[in-house]
Amino acid sequence: MRKWSIMLTMVTAAAVVLSGCGSNDNGGSGNNGGNAATTNDSGGNNTGGNAGGNAAAGNDAGSANSGEVVTIRTNITDGELSKDQIAEFEKAHPNIKVEIETVDATKLAAELATGDAPDVIRLSGVFDLPNYVIKGIALDLTDRMNTSTVIKQDDLLPISNVYRFDGKTVGAGPIYGLPKDWSNDYAIFYNKKLFDAAGVAVPDPTKPLTWPEVMDLAKKLTIKDGDKVKQYGLAANEWGKTEPNFNNLLQYLLSAGVDVSAADGASVDFNQPAVKDYIDMWVDAVKNNVGPNSVNNDQTSGGDLFFKDQVAMIIDGYWYSGAIRNNEGAKTHLADYGMLPTPTAPNGTRVAPTGGATGAIINKASKHPDEAWTFFEWFFGGKPADDRASTGWGLPIFKSKMDLLPKDTDFDKQVNAVLQDELNYTSEYLKVNPYLAGGGWSIFDKYVQPLYFGKSNLDEAISGMTKDANVAIQEAKDAVEASQ
Repeated sequence: MRKWSIMLTMVTAAAVVLSGCGSNDNGGSGNNGGNAATTNDSGGNNTGGNAGGNAAAGNDAGSANSGEVVTIRTNITDGELSKDQIAEFEKAHPNIKVEIETVDATKLAAELATGDAPDVIRLSGVFDLPNYVIKGIALDLTDRMNTSTVIKQDDLLPISNVYRFDGKTVGAGPIYGLPKDWSNDYAIFYNKKLFDAAGVAVPDPTKPLTWPEVMDLAKKLTIKDGDKVKQYGLAANEWGKTEPNFNNLLQYLLSAGVDVSAADGASVDFNQPAVKDYIDMWVDAVKNNVGPNSVNNDQTSGGDLFFKDQVAMIIDGYWYSGAIRNNEGAKTHLADYGMLPTPTAPNGTRVAPTGGATGAIINKASKHPDEAWTFFEWFFGGKPADDRASTGWGLPIFKSKMDLLPKDTDFDKQVNAVLQDELNYTSEYLKVNPYLAGGGWSIFDKYVQPLYFGKSNLDEAISGMTKDANVAIQEAKDAVEASQ
């Protein structure tokens, strides 16, 4: 889940910026584009937003009554929406056909610019939603949500609010979409066999560690034979290297109570003590070789190492329990695995945010908003939502579906016990600059990687990433203004 949301963010960031000139939203300037989009949608002054909102009560009144068959396009993947599920939906809704469209950055950019993008657009709520709202791409779904008999507001968990945006704050204002599922993505899974091999006790799962404590633990869990590493202590994620990354930084800053963005999103400043502490901590982890990294040039992914019993801990959310539960090697000894709560910054508050909340919006330019809503409502609140919850590959967005999570094995019971506590700390979201979109990751990497090799210093890195990020933000704001 987190891997896809990161990749999706990088793919769509350029597409959203390029799409501004094709927007039909006539409200506001670049400085208040989010507010303009929100006001036009909810107030009914924009043709597209008003048509979408007023249709809620009719619920397919147009083409359903006329007998017209329409096709709804979506970039929700075939791994999330099977042919059998599509057939079930089309049987129940004979006036609607569903077509899965695979898009890359270039194709999505062209389609958004010409108003021909998918009707239901898959994206990351955390990293993409504000950008889509500011640029007038996302349809305001507030009225439809409030009148839906499938998606009941009092049944939604707080995570659903990550698809709310009022132009400044994620979690406030109109609602533009929903997550399909989510996780506490900065928790830690462990392999007890490797703790035993290092002679280290598994930490108390009822008490979150601080990130420096995690790094100290990773060093103790790393076993070397001369210069050769026999066992790593930590994988930063399931797909890449054990190095500092932008998303993990944002979780650290959220816990530390630090926001690098100005209140209006017009600039960022990475020259903060918490940012420096985070980078220092992770550069030290690279130098101590606690996981695969750019210096040791180990190309093995964190997930492969974890399932080969070669790394003791991996940073991942509840969804990773599904990976463990379904791994052929791991499923024979599930009791060796478990989850620890999301770590905190030193002296920070406890937060267990999602790192992606992958879901979807309805394209404001859709020619069939009613049918798109019918599909959206079914995918996010109907049987597919039950199917997703029962697999344990992610958490549902509905309180009533939490009971569908796997709970038969000792592994399930341990993970669920930690999860129930974590749920008390999931209502805050990563502080993402709405104009920077996915660009934060690449800018961060550009300036942090030289630190591993002694080719830069921390002050130079902080200065460089601040300068580049502000240039990217200004370019994005200029693009929005030019499109109005």
